Order: sequence, then C-alpha cells, then structure tokens
Amino acid sequence: MLPADRAYNPPMSLNEDLSTLFNDLAALMELRGENVFKVIAFQKVSRIIRESNIDFKKCMEEGKLCDIEGIGKGSQQIIEEFIETGKSTVFDEIAAAVPKGLVPLMHIEGLGPKTINLLWKERNITSLEELEKAISSGALEGLKGVGPKKIETIRAGIEAYKAKAAAGPVARRTGILEALTAGEEMVERVRAIKGIVKAEIAGSLRRRRETIADIDIVGAVKDMDAAAKIMAEFVKLAGVVQVIVTGASKSSVKIANGMQLDLRLVPEENFGAALLYFTGSKEHNVKIRGLAQKKKMTLNEWGLYKLDEYEKAKKETAKPPELKPVACRSEEEIYKKLGLEFIAPEIREGRGEVDAAASGKLPVLIVRKDIRGDLHAHTNESDGTATIEEMAAAAKRLGYEYLAVTDHSKALAMTNGLSVERLLKHIENIHRISGKLKGITLLAGSEVDIMADGHLDYEDDVLKELDIVVASPHVSLKQDSQKATDRLLRAIDNKYVNIIGHPTGRLINRREGLPLEMDKVIDRAATSGTCLEINASYPRLDLDDINARHACEAGVMISIDTDAHSTGEFDLIPYGIDVARRAGLEAKSVLNAQPLATVRKFVKSKRDR
Repeated sequence: MLPADRAYNPPMSLNEDLSTLFNDLAALMELRGENVFKVIAFQKVSRIIRESNIDFKKCMEEGKLCDIEGIGKGSQQIIEEFIETGKSTVFDEIAAAVPKGLVPLMHIEGLGPKTINLLWKERNITSLEELEKAISSGALEGLKGVGPKKIETIRAGIEAYKAKAAAGPVARRTGILEALTAGEEMVERVRAIKGIVKAEIAGSLRRRRETIADIDIVGAVKDMDAAAKIMAEFVKLAGVVQVIVTGASKSSVKIANGMQLDLRLVPEENFGAALLYFTGSKEHNVKIRGLAQKKKMTLNEWGLYKLDEYEKAKKETAKPPELKPVACRSEEEIYKKLGLEFIAPEIREGRGEVDAAASGKLPVLIVRKDIRGDLHAHTNESDGTATIEEMAAAAKRLGYEYLAVTDHSKALAMTNGLSVERLLKHIENIHRISGKLKGITLLAGSEVDIMADGHLDYEDDVLKELDIVVASPHVSLKQDSQKATDRLLRAIDNKYVNIIGHPTGRLINRREGLPLEMDKVIDRAATSGTCLEINASYPRLDLDDINARHACEAGVMISIDTDAHSTGEFDLIPYGIDVARRAGLEAKSVLNAQPLATVRKFVKSKRDR
C-alpha cells in the first residue's frame, strides 16, 4: 500500500519495489477517477514485475527494458527513473493532486479507491481522524454503498491498521518465489568458488514450502583444510550484504533480499548425509533416526553408523567420527540401508511418508512432463497482455496438447470482463482460431466470478455454450466462514462449473482469503464431480498443499493451472507442481495431466448428472 507521506519510500527487493510502485500508481489514479484503461495498464505492469524474476536493473543497463512483454514506453520511463533515483516524478505528481490524508487510508482493509473517493467527494473526509469521527457521529449513514456491515468492516480495518502501526515492522517468512530466486543465484555463486566440489540448497526451500525463514546451502569439499579459505570467499560473494558469523564449517550472512543464508561445508564423502539432515523436516528426521535405532544404527549429519561402533568412536566438534559409516555419500544410499525407498524432499514432512517408503507405497509424484495443458489462462480480450494466437503458440512450444482460454466475466470491470455479447463472439473466435491450429486444441472457457452470495456472473444458458468453466472468488473475501463456505458450495453445485479457481482467494504474505470450511468444500466437490485448482500464479499457490492432499484423498480431481496473463507466465507452472508434489499428488489425480478426451469426458460427466 501507499506510504504515509507523498514521497515514495519502497519496501524490499527492486522487483517488489517496482511492483508496489505501479500498484500504488494504479490505486491513486483510480482514486482520482482517471481513465479505467490507464488504471488497468498500471495494474498489469505491477503484476508482470511481481511475477517475474527478471533483473530489471540489468535490463535497463543493457537497453532491453522495451523487450519485456507488457512494458510500454511510459512504464519503461518510470522504471528507469526509479532505478536511477529511487523516486518517481509521475507518482509525486499524481499524489500531489490528492489530499495527503487520503493516502494512509489505502492501508486500511475494507477501504478501496472507490470507497475512499466516495468518502472524499460525498462527505469531505480527507484523513483517518475525520473518518473515525464520521463513523462515531453516524455521518456515514445514508451514503450509497456504505451500509452498516461496510461501516463495521471499515471500523475493524482501522483498529487493525492502528495496532499494526503501533507494533512496528515485524519480520515475516519470505515467499517461495523470492526465496528460490535468491537461493538459486547464491548456490550458483557458491558452486563457482574454488575448492567446492558440489553444493545444493537444503532446508525448507528444498522442500518447497510456500514461505521460507532462511536459506540453507550444503557444500562438499575434498579437503576440509581448505574450508576457511572457501568461507573467506563465500562472505565476499556478490549478493552478500552482511556477515553474521563465519567459521570453518558454517557461515551465516544476510543477502540482498533481506534473508539469512547459512552455508555448511562437509567432506565430499559425507555430503549425502548432510544434505539429508539439513533438508529436514525435523519431523521427518525424527522418524528416520528412530527407524535407524530400531535397526541398531544411528543417523546424524555425518552418516549412518552401527550404533555400538559409533558409541565407542572418537568424536570432535564439526568433524565426522573416526569410523567407517554404513552409508553417507548419498541420500539414496542412506534410505536404502534403512530399508526405505527414496523419499522426495517435497514430502519429507513426517506425514506418513516414512511408513509408505518402508512398505513400497510411496506415490509416484507428478512431474513437469506429465502436464498436458493449462485450463486457466487469459488473453488481451480481458486483462491479459497477449492475443489468443500468441497464447496458443506459447502453450504449444511447451508441448501442451490443449489450452483453455478463460477470460474474465463481466462483473470484474477492472479486468475488462466480457459482457454476454462479447463472450459469445469470443467463443466463436476461439473455436475459429483453434480450427486453424495444428498440434494444439483451444477450449473456449471463462473464469466466471463467484459473487458474494454464490451465484455466478453468467446465467446457465450462457455457461452451457462454453467448453469449460472455471469459477473463482475475487471480491468480498472478508466473509465469515459460513457465508464463504455456502458461497462456494452454491457454485460447486452448478452443473456447468468444472473447476473452482484459487478457492480461497488468498495471496501469500498479503491476504488471508476466504475462511472456508474446507472439509465441506472438498466433500461437495467430490460428490459433484468438480475439480479444485492449484493456482500456480505466485503469490496465490491456492489450494495449498494440505488442502490439496485432503482433496485428493477424498477423490477430488485437481487442476494445476498458471492463471497466465501473458505468454511468459506459463513458466510459473513449476510452482504449482511443487504444491502438488508436497500434497503427494500423482499424475492420475490431476485433470490437466490427462488427454484432452478425458478432460472433455470430465466436463460432460458433470453436465449429464
């Protein structure tokens, strides 16, 4: 949200800074009542920047900003000025035209640009103090669109805002995209240090949790006598901004995105054991160490050892014990000696994976090559940046057999949602283009808004014209649990709804989303033949892995979609696959890992019920 004063004072990484800048520009423009298409344009740029891992500073230095899809000349100039000066003249000019006291109001839950504009124009409210007085005095009564429930929501938002301000900044876990981007850059730099034989990311980042506290890297060396020299090189790497502590076997630093990164060095022969130990999770490690003890062995970060020999062996801090291990060089070797199948890092959470590995019942986790198509994508007919043909060509390059074009429905005016008349023409156009394509089939779909009471944004006689329907919640995401759940159940019951898109509407580290009674949603999806989506678009990743696992166990099909608004966003699919793997999903449980004929049969089956 916007800062308390008019000077733009951005938060963390450059991409987040730029994304926030464009988002706030769009909000200010909407507050001023400017052209809706200008607002949409800045919102698109904000999303493009937020969801990319492009080094914008490097692109600017190489004169390649204009090559980035969706970044126009005007936006390019704003980006360049901000990178060079840390300020935005455009932002300052727009903010200057708005009463200064309105800016903090945009931090408050329940107050969007339209409501703030209404308060300003109709009640001359231009500050938080004036708003609080208006609520207390009843001055908001009778204001169109601001009823008793809305006023209570605003009141609660004000209290939350003031409490947060009083508490000051609070450290938070970093989202997977930011953490993985930084982690992969740093591990490549570690691998380039002379004396490093190999290095891998460990910890929760390797397990692909949706948020990460810090980054762990395990490095292997041939000679531990060289460890001190290697660590001296490590703490001087590009991206290191602060040295917390450094030693011969472990060093901790702060990196440019604000995270702590720990590097541990071990002899090459102990690398597998160290990687296993420092990958975790704690619960998984407890289970396999307990299994080792039952087999009269002990397992630690150095290796798997016979228990009686280990207890007698000489041990030194930060050094492996002086005895021959049962296994230590690779994770696969250690699991095998414990009588276990290899357990993928994503499911090492102590949720039954060890018992499954012991009995040969581990799932064959879904992988990238299993994905046959994307069932949720947008074009420039609504708020996407590419044409139908461009999106189809990009999907085909990925080897997809099919692509569902699912532009927004009419309720979302800010996304240029399609009226019924536009939708029907759009359907014809999608089918016409699909008929000309070779090697890929286009499905004419729609992302239909689930309204606050659960009714859909299009009537059934319109929905039946579509090949596939994704129904998603976008607004009224502060409902209580019962209303939110009933809302989704009503949508699931519609025979034309095939997929519930990003069911909770949450955004990681930004918005909690609907407080659904997920067991009811999952049960109804199972009985109705409705698919639930893992939305791979960051920061959604919604469903999360826990709910996706429960849904799969209940017999619900899952769809892993990118919600792509540009051709480049198809590349977000690995994040959705990571969620699915953490949920233990196999290809057979994923709708868009099936042939097109099976997808069509799935749609028809529900319609025929």
